[in-house]
Amino acid sequence: MKDMQREILNQVASGVISAEEGASRLEALEAEPSVTEPPAPPAPPATSIKQVTVNTRFGNTEIVADPTVASAVADGPHRARQDGDTLVIDQSVLTGETSFEFNRPYAKIAIPRFDNSNKLTVRMNPALALRTRVQAGNLHIRGVKGPVTTDVQAGNCIVDGFAGPVSLSVSAGNIDASGRLDGGSSSIRCQMGEVDVKLDKTSNVRITTHTTLGKVEVEGAKDQVVGTGAGALEISCTMGDVKVTVR
Repeated sequence: MKDMQREILNQVASGVISAEEGASRLEALEAEPSVTEPPAPPAPPATSIKQVTVNTRFGNTEIVADPTVASAVADGPHRARQDGDTLVIDQSVLTGETSFEFNRPYAKIAIPRFDNSNKLTVRMNPALALRTRVQAGNLHIRGVKGPVTTDVQAGNCIVDGFAGPVSLSVSAGNIDASGRLDGGSSSIRCQMGEVDVKLDKTSNVRITTHTTLGKVEVEGAKDQVVGTGAGALEISCTMGDVKVTVR
């Protein structure tokens, strides 16, 4: 209705029809029974989420695979934003503006609004790619089947049930992972810390290792090949220990 009224007024303004004819058409239009137009369908999202990124600091975070979730939902102290096709979730145990206080006479450093007792739980679709970063915290990943990339700068990370390519990196901390590799390119980087990977015997992967001052052990793989060797797992250790057990 409003579109038709606007069109008549535009025709009068441009001189296509006279003002009298325009008024007559408007009166006839108002006399017609109004038709309720169905609501327009919701516009699809500009981009779809293909990857979830979780950054954790000074706290405990758990990421759980949930096929009922389209992308990811978080419960606990966090901030979330979308960056292109990536949903970024930052764990936040600091609320508001934070300052450091040096209290005397006990020489105690206090951080106002700091609370590491709250746990962040993220439920995500298991088929999506996951990228995580751990800074002085603890992270537990369960059941994610898409590609998993994790960077432990200081802290601990557990990855249970991976089924896609993995990229595990530790600067100072520990990574304990278990799952299956059946193709694609995976890597383990250990600068200073420990990495313990339990690889399912049904995997298909070829393992290559390189170490400088660290130690790398591969158990249960003949000539460092598991199954058909379709996938690739490259292990690099500078200072630390990396152990891969096929079972």
